[in-house]
Amino acid sequence: MPGGRFVIVSNRGPFTFSRDESGKRTYSRGAGGLVTALTAVARRSEGSVWLASATTPEDVEVARRGEVLEVEELRVRLVEHDEGAYDMMYNRIANPLLWFVQHGLYDLPYHPQLGEGTRAAWEEGYLAVNRNFAEAAAELARREKADAVLLHDYQLYMTPLFLRERLGEDGFVSLFVHIPWPGPEEWRVLPRYMREGILESLLQTNVLAFHTARYARNFLDTVADVLGARVDRDESMVLHEDRRVWVRHYPISIDPAEFEELSRSEAVLEQEEFVKRLPGRLVLRVDRMDLSKNIVRGFLAYGRMLERHPEMRGEVTFLALLQPSRGGVPEYAAYARAIEESAEEVNRRWGGGGWRPIELSMQDNFPRSVAAYKNYDVLLVNAVRDGMNLVAKEASVANQKDGILILSETAGAHEELGEYALSVNPFDIDEQAEALYRALTMPETERRERARLLRRAVEKNTIEDWVTAQMGDMQACLPEDEAGRESPP
Repeated sequence: MPGGRFVIVSNRGPFTFSRDESGKRTYSRGAGGLVTALTAVARRSEGSVWLASATTPEDVEVARRGEVLEVEELRVRLVEHDEGAYDMMYNRIANPLLWFVQHGLYDLPYHPQLGEGTRAAWEEGYLAVNRNFAEAAAELARREKADAVLLHDYQLYMTPLFLRERLGEDGFVSLFVHIPWPGPEEWRVLPRYMREGILESLLQTNVLAFHTARYARNFLDTVADVLGARVDRDESMVLHEDRRVWVRHYPISIDPAEFEELSRSEAVLEQEEFVKRLPGRLVLRVDRMDLSKNIVRGFLAYGRMLERHPEMRGEVTFLALLQPSRGGVPEYAAYARAIEESAEEVNRRWGGGGWRPIELSMQDNFPRSVAAYKNYDVLLVNAVRDGMNLVAKEASVANQKDGILILSETAGAHEELGEYALSVNPFDIDEQAEALYRALTMPETERRERARLLRRAVEKNTIEDWVTAQMGDMQACLPEDEAGRESPP
């Protein structure tokens, strides 16, 4: 199995295609940690194919031709979905409903309000898109003689059920959930047909994976509570209707060498000139403008720190590099306005003499992010809840100033990095304010040691280690006649 042939399936692919002015097909690289991680998987398995949604007009042309394109050593196949079905899947069910439930973002006395429209979006959108993915993945698996189908993330929760119908019991199917998994009571926010349907589908996999041990435990608790499934917590396994499903956790990571190389690039060095001109010590956050990232509370905590410690005024700048996200979802548009208003309030109240306490950038500028990684004194990651949070890892290996990480205790990265960071409750503004002050005034010897241990923790678990751990378990859970061994360790 390790190094075998896989069909890798995700909603977002590694490339999107277009045509230039001359009519020649071009492509752009996909952004985000998921694309980076799955690229590592694909490159470890020669001959594998990556199946993803067609999202541009040229993507659709590629999908309609049934082509497997080879780009940058990756083999890519795109699948076209009905436009209306995809909109319902993505904008009515996956985002915001599943995302909000799994990140604990709903104001439950008021939201969500579920009804006929929810069921229609589920049946005509989410199920339709997942069935479409399953048909394309099964056809590819047979044509490519694939050893396994590797599904990724919350857009594809129902695909295992439809795949099992097409591949039978001999087909090997895994699914990796890249966002948090909540406890049973939070999962029960979903309507019965959805919460039970998703769990039944996930139990059609051979291996179900999460980023942290906490999320794996939460899943075991959820299937036991909601479905009454038999759970072996010692082996982290579900035994349900004659099926044995391994439930595993593999903390996703990065390629440290990649960020060391990026930090020396011309684009990053150019952006570093801007970063180094900012007055005082540097507090940094790099995030998508997502409600789960807790950006507004971070600004409030920074303002509280300036209120309690007036000697810090003019001595520190908070650089917030924020990437727009899901602007078409009303809650996200409202949150973007709240971010701007809260930053402006801190600047109005505490700024002066040419000093702006918060420098806010609301655009995607990755070279500037890496330049800021190199130069921060404090990195604030105060997420409400995160599957992992790769910013904490990327910044820790790129930083050159013994920067201190302030890390939410509910971020997935906390299981690996919390010991070397300053842990905070993401809802406690006063605690975050004091953590900011402590980080900015910490003795150099402690800063140096924390930064060293943090970097070492990231380097001990790279993206290659993440891939290797999964491949090993996939091999181990094969039947004896296929794997040459008896049972899981």
